[in-house]
Order: sequence, then C-alpha cells, then structure tokens
Amino acid sequence: MLVYVECLSSSCMFRFPVELGPDDGSTPCPRCGSPTQPVTEFAPSTPPSPLLSPKSHPLAAILDNLRSAYNVGSIFRIADACGVSPLYLGGITPLPTHPGVKKTALGAEETLPWSYTPNSVKLAQTLKHEGYFLLGVETAGNARSLFDLEKISLSQPVTIVVGNEIAGIDPGLQHLCDTLVWIPMRGYKRSLNVAVAFGIVAYFLRYLTRGTLPEDIDEGSARG
Repeated sequence: MLVYVECLSSSCMFRFPVELGPDDGSTPCPRCGSPTQPVTEFAPSTPPSPLLSPKSHPLAAILDNLRSAYNVGSIFRIADACGVSPLYLGGITPLPTHPGVKKTALGAEETLPWSYTPNSVKLAQTLKHEGYFLLGVETAGNARSLFDLEKISLSQPVTIVVGNEIAGIDPGLQHLCDTLVWIPMRGYKRSLNVAVAFGIVAYFLRYLTRGTLPEDIDEGSARG
C-alpha cells in the first residue's frame, strides 16, 4: 500500500510517499535516517471528473518522426484521456512495443487504436481526401495563435499533427495542413515539450472550441 510518512525528527520533518506492506515497520527517513510515521490526516475524496461522450467530435493525431519514446507514451496517455483516436505513428516514431512508450503510457498503449506509416505525407493526403481537417502544432511564421481557433467553426473531423522535437513538422506535411497553430507564451523560451504542447492543443480542441454543449459530456470517474 502506498502511503505518506513523515520524519519524526523536528529538525527534518521530511514527508514522502512509500510502499508499505502489512508487516512493514517504520521506514527510515532517506534524508536524515530518523524514524518516520504514517501521515494520518484525512484526505477528502475528489469529486468525479466529466468523461467525454463517445459521440463527441472526432479527433485523431499524426505523430511524425518523434524521437523520444517517453514523449510518445505521454501522448498516448493524453490522447486516451481526451478522446483522440486513432494515433498514426510515422517515420522514426517509437511504437507502443518500446519499453519507453510503455513506461509513460501506463497501459493506454494497450487500448488506444493506433497504426504505423513509413510516410506521414502520404497518410496526410489520404486523411484529407477522407475529409479530415489537418491542424499542425508548429512555431512557423505562418502559424496562428491557438486561441484564434475560437473564431472559426471546425465542422470536419480534425487530425492534430505534431513533428520531430528538433526539426519540427516535415515541410511536406506542413504544406498539407489546413492551418498551423502556435501556443502563446510569456516566458523567454518559445517552445514546449511536444507531449505538453499536444496536451494543450488536444484539450483546447476537445473542450473549448466549437461550443461544446453540456450534453456532450457524461459523468464518470477520472483515472489518476
């Protein structure tokens, strides 16, 4: 059982989570070595979060030439959480069989539909022919603010496109995107980790655009 414990030394009082079995004694403090005791404060239950209805607007994603398996796994978990399906993995993007993907996807890679393509440009051409609106996440000169999407109506199914962590989206793939969006920032850095950026855009599209109505969501329990 995972519980929080607190160091009994008044000069330390380090608090941290630890896995305790039924027969485990006190876990020494890793900071000072003093005994610890379990934290017994009442933890209020969290109210259930709304889960998206299966009837919500279709969202898919192309993950083109991502290098990091950890980023891919994180995107799988985010996509599962906000109803982005399927995921198309292109080029050098690590597959769900990769240990790094499994480490951060935490099981989402086993349930979320996905497929692999060696050429994401060819795939994008097919998706456009099938009526998908391709939305690239890129810090290009012709990109528009993500928040400008509130001003347009996206009646088509949408495919979010993210590219290589260093090179960005393949120029041929950028050319096929119906629009490119960037995420406004206030700090010195002008870009975000690709999984973080994907999460911001995916949730924005799912919850904040196209006037999502209350009947589009169901009540349920969220996974931590």
